Amino acid sequence: MKKIILLITSVICTITLNAQSLNVELFDQYLRSDLRYSGSWTYVAPDGSEYALLGAFSGLAAYSIDNSPVTEVGFVAGPENNWREITVVGNHAYVTTEGTGAGEGMQVVSLEYLPDSLHLVTTVDDLFSHAHIIQSDIYHPDSAYVYVNGTNLIEDTITTQTGIHIIDVSNPANPNQVGVYNPGYYIHDCHVRGNRLYAAALYQGMMDIVDISDKSNPQLLQQFSYPNAFTHSSWTSEDHRFLYVCDEVDGLPMRVFNIEDLNNISEIPQAQYTANIVSLVHNPYRRGDFLFISHNTEGLRVLDIAQPDVPIEVGYYDTYTGPSGGYSGLWSACPFLPSGKIIGGDRTGGLFVWTFNDTKAGRIYGVVRDSLTGNELLFSDVTLVGSNDTINTGGSGNYAVGGLPGTYSLTAFKPGYIPKTINNINLQSEDSLWIEIELARITIDVSEVADQAIQVYPNPLTAQIIVDFSEASSSPRQLLIFDVQGRSVLELNLDTGLNRYDLSGLENGLYFYEIYAGQERVKSGRLVKEED
Repeated sequence: MKKIILLITSVICTITLNAQSLNVELFDQYLRSDLRYSGSWTYVAPDGSEYALLGAFSGLAAYSIDNSPVTEVGFVAGPENNWREITVVGNHAYVTTEGTGAGEGMQVVSLEYLPDSLHLVTTVDDLFSHAHIIQSDIYHPDSAYVYVNGTNLIEDTITTQTGIHIIDVSNPANPNQVGVYNPGYYIHDCHVRGNRLYAAALYQGMMDIVDISDKSNPQLLQQFSYPNAFTHSSWTSEDHRFLYVCDEVDGLPMRVFNIEDLNNISEIPQAQYTANIVSLVHNPYRRGDFLFISHNTEGLRVLDIAQPDVPIEVGYYDTYTGPSGGYSGLWSACPFLPSGKIIGGDRTGGLFVWTFNDTKAGRIYGVVRDSLTGNELLFSDVTLVGSNDTINTGGSGNYAVGGLPGTYSLTAFKPGYIPKTINNINLQSEDSLWIEIELARITIDVSEVADQAIQVYPNPLTAQIIVDFSEASSSPRQLLIFDVQGRSVLELNLDTGLNRYDLSGLENGLYFYEIYAGQERVKSGRLVKEED
């Protein structure tokens, strides 16, 4: 079993998964005798036959995937390397790798003869000796250009070009470079859609948005950064209003930015996503209302992004049984086949082919208000119990949560107010429910005990909780702990000074606590119990 830590903005919840998959089924797997595997892409022949292309350590492999078992139907050798990336324009594949030596550069491979064989048409070796990522504009299949990123790092002697090569491949046998986006720093990956290019400047921690309407003269439109950025890759939403950005660093979630106004780009903080904060979030690819993420040690993850600013995980398939974190597991996941199949390249597991049942999430929207004044309660915590989805309302009082179809409870909490739980919410696929939550204010008499004189720690806790009740009081004092359903789970008497209690028997999860001096509630808050 793998321990999963789910980050939803303000709260980290830990759960243990027994299942390897949810709503995603393995169609087939193929492991050839190579050392490593990485990038993958798809090809559909004129007769509708579907193929998977996989970057292996020693070259490019092609597979027929219409039926199970899948079969390898072609191979083209290339420079040996752990990373090999592919894109397809028309009936040709374009392949890059960071390996150097015989066959270095960009290989052009004909797919016209499948399922009989692959044919190496030419190798472009006069523009760069190696590159990391190659992309094309999948939303405009008639666009005969490829975009090569991460070419020849600064320390190499051949060239110091580290930007993006824009190459016309309308004649596959004679590719022609028509332009270069060269900002003077390394571009790791890019997402191309129409006349815009989104360039991930990994080491700058920055995203460049570039106008490529004139491909011979790319122009920077805007650039932005964010805290702890290590900008790896990105993709746009269906309506082109949002940009999903991933950082190739353990502990950093996928972020979502509103890019409607390039002069006012803003992050949607409640839309951050990771299946496990210990692991890094890799490449995002969108197909319709779903985002398919290769999540390294957490495998394939599928998000419902019908509402782009409220992504909800609706499926997964974990390809890696080892510990979470680091550069192991699933490198790539490509979902662009008409049949709906998804293919992926796992570093040690080779080719995976999956099907996804298109399960969609439901969402609950609402506002938290003061029951007396009707004012919105800013920075309240709202938990959808059963999905472990907790968000903070921030500066608006509004919330949005979601989950798979099922029955849930909704709990709202804010210090100084009595927590409230709404039970038996029947959430269906594609639901968009509106639920307002009113919280009653706690009336506190602090004549005997000042709130700041009471300390409760650690929080989160594992086995022990400490309550420092530093001021003497003639009234009896108690610590009450409630679960998210509002049920009392523990009542403890307090003395002046340090009070230590063993809570190792308490189940992991979210709780609320209240401290009383006599009949007066003098402190309340939220408490998280984690595994030691």
